[in-house]
Amino acid sequence: MNAPSGDAASDEPVPTESEQAPAKKSKVWLRLLLLAVLLVGIFLIGRQTGLIQRISVTWLQTTVRDAGPLGVAVYALLFAAGVLVQVPGMLFVAAGMLVYGKIAGYFVCLLGAVVAVCASFLMVRVVGGQALGTVKKPWIAKLLAKLDDHPVRWLVVLRLVAFISPPLNYALALTRIRFRDYALGSALGLVLPMAVVTLAFDWLFATEWVNRLLFG
Repeated sequence: MNAPSGDAASDEPVPTESEQAPAKKSKVWLRLLLLAVLLVGIFLIGRQTGLIQRISVTWLQTTVRDAGPLGVAVYALLFAAGVLVQVPGMLFVAAGMLVYGKIAGYFVCLLGAVVAVCASFLMVRVVGGQALGTVKKPWIAKLLAKLDDHPVRWLVVLRLVAFISPPLNYALALTRIRFRDYALGSALGLVLPMAVVTLAFDWLFATEWVNRLLFG
């Protein structure tokens, strides 16, 4: 009797790319659905627990100051959590300026913003994967190709325009961009807009009538 060939398994038909496509597409949509559920769930938890309503400039000031030497770390973590639950980032910038002043406050706010956008990216990437990287529409593929060719350059431009926009963080996490390029491009791109924002807040806080209006 002839012994069974060791290559018998290789004789089985291998699914073609067109046959594998529906399964891949289904997996992508499942991950996007899970991501949508997660984002909505985080927002609802923030509202139901009162976290969103509790976060204010005054509350942030008190919390960060009470943290003492760990204040910067607490500030960065709160910034990241706030962005995830859709709290306006300007609240954190204002609080950072009031706690740390103009110069130190700028660097603390910049650090907090970078941590926040990176945290959003990592969460979405883990759950949603690189779903946009599989899109076949020509105009989307063309935009993604430009992002792939010069990721840091495009991140700088996007941050100049959109600052720390959560939708931008989510969209970029779903592309093929590497986290290293995303973090570097975001950090460089936030330098100028954060300077403009912190200078604006410094001017507002130094203006008497604005100070009375905001803090009584």
